[in-house]
Amino acid sequence: MAFGVSSSRQKSCNACVRSKRRCDKRSPTCSNCIKKRLRCVYGGRPQAQSAANSADVPLAMDSLIRPPSTPGGGFLLDDDASPADFDVNFGLSTPDTLLQVDSSFDYLINPTFETSYGLSAASSLTTKTLTLQDYSRMLPMCEGFAPWQLSDPSSTAAYVMSVFKNLHVTFGREGSTIYVHRNLYLSDTPRWILQAFSMSVLYTNQTPATRGYVLKLLHEHVNSLVETASSTALTPREKLARVHAMMTYQTIRMFDGDVSLGQQAEEDLHLLEFWTNELGKLKDNLDDLAEADAVEIRSKPPESWERWLFAESVRRTYIISHSLKAFWELLKGRRCAADMGIWRYVHRWTLSKHLWDAPDPVDFFTAWSEKPIWIISSFDLEDLLRSGTRDDADEFALVFLTM
Repeated sequence: MAFGVSSSRQKSCNACVRSKRRCDKRSPTCSNCIKKRLRCVYGGRPQAQSAANSADVPLAMDSLIRPPSTPGGGFLLDDDASPADFDVNFGLSTPDTLLQVDSSFDYLINPTFETSYGLSAASSLTTKTLTLQDYSRMLPMCEGFAPWQLSDPSSTAAYVMSVFKNLHVTFGREGSTIYVHRNLYLSDTPRWILQAFSMSVLYTNQTPATRGYVLKLLHEHVNSLVETASSTALTPREKLARVHAMMTYQTIRMFDGDVSLGQQAEEDLHLLEFWTNELGKLKDNLDDLAEADAVEIRSKPPESWERWLFAESVRRTYIISHSLKAFWELLKGRRCAADMGIWRYVHRWTLSKHLWDAPDPVDFFTAWSEKPIWIISSFDLEDLLRSGTRDDADEFALVFLTM
């Protein structure tokens, strides 16, 4: 062991020992390594393990896999699905930026909210173990992916690329996405979200003359996020906001086509995965409604509209963030792992356009008592296909119906 410290006695990570910094010994990644974007290795832990130490389990590409039922059909967000190129590093500095704490949704700022409201990652991910057969409708893209498919607008790969490429575009135009409810940050907007929104608007409307300024602002915003969002004492809403902001920057950098931006997205992928897994500890997996019929669901409305839109945004964000990583791994030539990772477990969400699009609590609770509601488990949409209509499905559901 370097510096004369034996692996059995060393408590700090290797990077902190080498730089002679005080290590807070957080696992799997200490605060210094998060800020410096270093691989965090403790004592005798092998370097190969640290490459994935920001995730609880490896991921498989099992959430985004099934060709459209008809060529070019379904809910298409964009016709442009050209492949992106990826290579070299895009170095970023870390500016000194302060976080403005959001003051709305008091229950999301209460430090006891995380333990009293959300399920722990361990308890919510042990209700059932899935197999590849449970994703049979989605397997073909994972098993048969080829790069040329990205240029074929009728292929599932091109459609999925289009969905991810347009997430920041939709956020910049509407202030919401398929996983960010439009009322979630409407008041007392967190600074990270304001920065991500402004970046989406600027990037979407860039010109050749302004592109240099836009990319400079992009890397400043990324650095600001990494510097200020690495705290261990974040509120639930801040934990959600940092994932939303990073997902915005990732979709820009992954699919811009600039090789340096693609490489920087690759280097920050482990951080997004770590933050997403932290967010998963807040996730209410709807275990109490999993086997409920329509009558029972209607008899158990949420405590408040605000709690529901936060909880549903968490559920959808968790799914889309891990799906983004899985799709990126597929583009980079990393085939589906034998271990299905987080996709071994059931991840539930609420399917109802009437609930997601409700503009206020009155319309929301009216829809809860009168409109169809489905609790979806791991993309099983058969109940919707049997008894629902096109008007019942919001855009999040349409994405998975089209794939």
